[in-house]
Amino acid sequence: MRAAAFLLIVLAAGVARADDDLAALEQAVPTCDAKRTHCFGIAVHVGRGVDGAGHIATTEWIAAQIATANVHFEAVGVGFQLASVDEISGDVTHIATKAERSALAAKGLPGRVIHVYVVGQLDDVDEAGKVINGVTWRKGDRKFVIISSKAWTRVLAHELGHVFGLPHSTYAISIMNKTERAEPPQEKRTFADEEIAAMKPAVKRLVSGKVLAPIARAAAKPGSKSR
Repeated sequence: MRAAAFLLIVLAAGVARADDDLAALEQAVPTCDAKRTHCFGIAVHVGRGVDGAGHIATTEWIAAQIATANVHFEAVGVGFQLASVDEISGDVTHIATKAERSALAAKGLPGRVIHVYVVGQLDDVDEAGKVINGVTWRKGDRKFVIISSKAWTRVLAHELGHVFGLPHSTYAISIMNKTERAEPPQEKRTFADEEIAAMKPAVKRLVSGKVLAPIARAAAKPGSKSR
């Protein structure tokens, strides 16, 4: 997906984050609701398109992914907001192998935030010829998220469920359930009560184990609501 001209992270050297661009992106990305028990930072790493001229994902797409995650994690007492954004070096328009997934975090996962890598096509490494929307991958004892820019808006929320320890499920209501089904309708699917109960202690363990650390909540933007 080609980025709009104002998709931020326009970098003179192609690798360093520009503070002005980050500030502009923060105008689109929701902040944590003050009522949430924990607010975790999302470090977004985004690649460029095949022609190298534009970014793979738009500002609106990134904002929608985080906003949707905030909706689904309300019952867990968790919120997310942008901690940082930078550009992935190299060609990430097609991630096909386990090695290519791991290479995204070759420089490590700094800070106690959740790292999200936005790429182009993301292949299923377990079934040849299939593509997927997202995956939660591991480097050492840390998990990070890889998400295709073609993903629908609940994919980040689904992958964050894995970050907080959830497996795929069979609950009809659950966004962790990957099976095709008619009921409930898409707009009414979220985490099952049992999954919410399981994630709450997982959140505490990640904080007490110093894997994640709550970040300071950004001030709500004028005329907007924290989500």
